[in-house]
Amino acid sequence: MKRVVPLVVSMMLMSACSPNANTLVAAEQPKTAAESKAGVSLSDISGHWAESDIKAIVAAGYVDGYPDGSFKPDHTVTRAEFITMTAKAAGLKPVPGGDNKEWYAPYVDALVQAGIHQYKDFSSGDWNTPITRMEMARLAIRASDKSLQSPEDSTDAKKFMFLATQKGLITGMADGQLGKEESATRAQSVKIIQRILDVSQGKKLEVDKRAASYAEVELTGSNVQTMWGSHVVELPYKMPFRNTKATIKVHQILIMDLNEKDGAFRSMFDGKLEKVNGKPIDDEYLIALKVDITNETGSPLNYGLFGQMAPNLGTEVVVMDIDKVDRRFLLPRISTKTNHSEGWYLFAIPKEEVHSQKERIGYTNIRLNENNGTGFNLGRKE
Repeated sequence: MKRVVPLVVSMMLMSACSPNANTLVAAEQPKTAAESKAGVSLSDISGHWAESDIKAIVAAGYVDGYPDGSFKPDHTVTRAEFITMTAKAAGLKPVPGGDNKEWYAPYVDALVQAGIHQYKDFSSGDWNTPITRMEMARLAIRASDKSLQSPEDSTDAKKFMFLATQKGLITGMADGQLGKEESATRAQSVKIIQRILDVSQGKKLEVDKRAASYAEVELTGSNVQTMWGSHVVELPYKMPFRNTKATIKVHQILIMDLNEKDGAFRSMFDGKLEKVNGKPIDDEYLIALKVDITNETGSPLNYGLFGQMAPNLGTEVVVMDIDKVDRRFLLPRISTKTNHSEGWYLFAIPKEEVHSQKERIGYTNIRLNENNGTGFNLGRKE
């Protein structure tokens, strides 16, 4: 039988939520092992992705379903409900007193004193507002990381989501997307609470690489840390070209495993890919640089990126059937007649080369050469 970490979940709905809201039956104090339920029968969780977690928690006596025998796993969770669950999962005692007499107030105060919640975290709505996945991620990562529990901490939302995905506290939606502004469900909240407890016990959670890649790109412009455990130059990055007066900047660096057809960002490059040397793409990573060119000379300038640079250890890749492909996949160029100043520069690097670099120098170096032989690096040490 799966061992269940003690978890007390208070799921009392506030009467202000809705005049027709069902009232949940919840355990206000941890039950003893003798009070655990031998069997769990909930009418609406069979086949649900969180079925085993829900059964385990209910069987332990830490939360009950609705009086009609359902659990309603896909119903939303309010901020008040989830913050109470987080406080109890963190082992915090409710703080009595204060002007707010609502049932959740002592738990809010407990989380604030512990540095897990800040009163400014919710800038709109109220405690009856369904909690979003972004708000849930912030509470989860603070509850799991003491370094972020200072009242002065000013970590922004993008960093919280990145950290939560990197730790495995938050995974992606069905397509790997983050769904930051989507309301969290009861099933998701139970899963997150269990993960918080697992992390507190030193367990290493499985990381959803797709979700972590999306979160990292939102934060830094690249997913190199997620894919390779490495780092890149700060983006946007002005390429130090010497053979042109144009300004060429890299805004994103996306890393994709070409063997992972459902990997993060892979669907963006579903067109037929081909190396410029005619050789087949093998066991390699696809690197996609989102680039733009700007004429800052004040005079007409005819300049295209084609032929101006090449990867040091990889091979350039092009998207074939160009008439069927979005113009953003054309290499950028500027002129008096043609202007598509933004686009993608693609190349492939063998996986063995990436791993070899990591072993030799501690990180993966993404080196590009200008056509005059000058080289520059996009990778960097931490």
